[in-house]
Amino acid sequence: METKAYTHENDIKVWKKYDATGRDLHVDVPMSQAIMNYRTEGLVGEFIFSVVPVTKQTNLIPFFPLGEFLRSEKCERAPGTDANIVRFNVGTMAYACKNYALRFPMTIEDRENADEVWQVRQNGAFLITDLLRIAKEVRCFNTVNSTSNVSTAFVPASAWSGNSNPYTQLVGALNQTQDLTGFRPNKVVFGKTAWRSFYTNSAICNKLYPHGGGVPTLEQARFLLGVEEIQVAEGYYNSAAEGATASLSKFFDDAVLGFYQPTGQGQLGPKPRAYATLRWSVPGVPNMAVEALPYDAYKKAEFIEVGVYDTEKVLDKNLAFVFKGVNSAQGGGLV
Repeated sequence: METKAYTHENDIKVWKKYDATGRDLHVDVPMSQAIMNYRTEGLVGEFIFSVVPVTKQTNLIPFFPLGEFLRSEKCERAPGTDANIVRFNVGTMAYACKNYALRFPMTIEDRENADEVWQVRQNGAFLITDLLRIAKEVRCFNTVNSTSNVSTAFVPASAWSGNSNPYTQLVGALNQTQDLTGFRPNKVVFGKTAWRSFYTNSAICNKLYPHGGGVPTLEQARFLLGVEEIQVAEGYYNSAAEGATASLSKFFDDAVLGFYQPTGQGQLGPKPRAYATLRWSVPGVPNMAVEALPYDAYKKAEFIEVGVYDTEKVLDKNLAFVFKGVNSAQGGGLV
């Protein structure tokens, strides 16, 4: 299939598909740029499952087993002999990107009665982008909340909301994961309730402010735990139906996720990583761009649509741990 792009009035870029079945892709360039610069507040799904572009909707990606890293090889070479040959076993992992898309209607009544049609388009595009990202956040946390997708699910022996020491508990989990894999988790995500308990815990406050009077920041927590970055899952989602009274839930509550991702995003390489979003990204395929769909004379409306082809992939669960139920003292938990 060949694609070709050209631009016409109103900055609508058209990806023309030269085949028998594909439809034209009309990209609203200004709105798409606004969407790309827009961030839904409080979401961290793409921090955990960072985006890696792929050129096929379904394919195989290379997989480097942890046993291939950190190997101690004989490097000494005798005079006049060849250097030792080393090899790496590379496996493959299948993936399939699913299409996630939402559409927003702009009726002729909306167009004629709104003060500015741009505001209708803009608000509609932001709304459906929020909903797409919230759906992704749910998928991401459904994945990492499953104990089958992490190396170890730890529990605390003493509750963080009580007389406990979250520092020693989290460092113990970080150390154990490093000892099992050789890679220390370098990124941490706190659930909202877990973060509230962490920064008000007396052991943490006394360690950072031995003379009293301080509240820990994310940067101080990052330094304290020795990781590259910490984020808090601040977001909520509404599980009620459209038009019903809101029923809010936290994406990630009294739990903490630690995982290893190599520094630098955007491609898979010969480095281990826990998770990734594989996103089908080629010209002519919706990739969080705003499409301007043709006017429907029967419905007296035109539509804008935002879509993306994604799959959230667990690449190596051994590089991640989750600390669950941090406000509940549990038998057999970390000190």
